[in-house]
Amino acid sequence: MHDPWLRESSNRWVPSPQPAGVYQLSVRDLLHDNYKAWNIAKVRNLFSKDVAEKILEIPLVSSVREDKVVWEEERNGCYSVKSGYKLVMRYIIGSDKYHVVGNWNGVWKAQAPHKASHLLWRLCRGCLPTRSRLLERRVECTLNCPVCDEEVEDELHIFFRCAVARDSWSAAATKVVILLVEWLCYSGAFDTISNNVSGTTEADLVRWEKPALDWVKCNVDVAFVSGSGRTSVGLCFRDNSGHFMAGMTQWQQTLISSVE
Repeated sequence: MHDPWLRESSNRWVPSPQPAGVYQLSVRDLLHDNYKAWNIAKVRNLFSKDVAEKILEIPLVSSVREDKVVWEEERNGCYSVKSGYKLVMRYIIGSDKYHVVGNWNGVWKAQAPHKASHLLWRLCRGCLPTRSRLLERRVECTLNCPVCDEEVEDELHIFFRCAVARDSWSAAATKVVILLVEWLCYSGAFDTISNNVSGTTEADLVRWEKPALDWVKCNVDVAFVSGSGRTSVGLCFRDNSGHFMAGMTQWQQTLISSVE
């Protein structure tokens, strides 16, 4: 009676407390001696009404087979990584602790190397091992960026604020930056980040819309780096299907206004 043998999916254990003699019984002690059938009178005498009915609803098979462990998520009873992953994801999605609202599938569908998509996912989910993140997890380290030693090393610093990082992006004109602009605009992840930072409501969000047939849309964004005398600009061209066509990032040494 110590095993989870009831048919109920949520709770298969016989609830406690029960009469003292019940815990020394096995399932066969609840059957008739001369044939395989539930001893209804004995079951109802030992257990409460609801537990007794659950026991009596269990069908008894004619053949006796050896017990074995089965995986309920697969029809054949065998565990698979795929079904295990789906089970974990159901738990995570249903948990407020782990679930983050947003169209995260957009990053995996982007036309980019898998390692670039994975880097973007880790960046937006706060999974990169920056100095600030390591300190949160009680790893002893200095907070300042080990490259420029000017600011605390967090996600924004290592990609956008660090002078060395800015020079690297400008020199390489890397597709990772173009992909980042494209994905943040198109997938809705930027909406999630903005909500976490500024408390924007759903009614305030503006999502990217595809252009008309045979048209190309160019999205432009500009950033002004305070105190540096520099301005950055990014361009992203997409067709009417939303597919990326071309892009550009560039630093301007002069500090121009938003109108310009």
